[in-house]
Amino acid sequence: MNIKDIKSLYRFIKGTDIVELEIEGPDGKFRLKRAEQGGGVLAPSPAPVVMQAAPALEAPGGVSEAGKMPDNVKLVTSPMVGTFYSAPSPEVDPFVEIGATISAGQPLCIIEAMKLMNEVESELSGKVIEILVDNGQPVEYGEPLFMVDVKK
Repeated sequence: MNIKDIKSLYRFIKGTDIVELEIEGPDGKFRLKRAEQGGGVLAPSPAPVVMQAAPALEAPGGVSEAGKMPDNVKLVTSPMVGTFYSAPSPEVDPFVEIGATISAGQPLCIIEAMKLMNEVESELSGKVIEILVDNGQPVEYGEPLFMVDVKK
């Protein structure tokens, strides 16, 4: 399953009453779960959740020819619902850019939620190979934000 498929499925279920979706195929298993509507407040986690797709052969750019992520590529996902900001203010450079080497504990972005700026720190060390959301874009809990090559 490639990142476009994951984002498409996510957009689909966020517009429905579906709370959990699990897909199993020959390439592996994918599970997407979101907070129940009206079922209480989902407390934000202190750090992003890391998801992994089924293994595949690597091609240039870190994604396989079939669109599957290799084992060394991890997704950093949003720990909460809010607005994604790549920098602490419009006048300064983004926290990270494509190609940047990151380490665990390093700030990656800010998610604004309920007028609070929440700095999202990396749990991974590696190289940012793709930024999956645009500055100022609304994000949902669990939505993929960054692709990181954790190859050592």
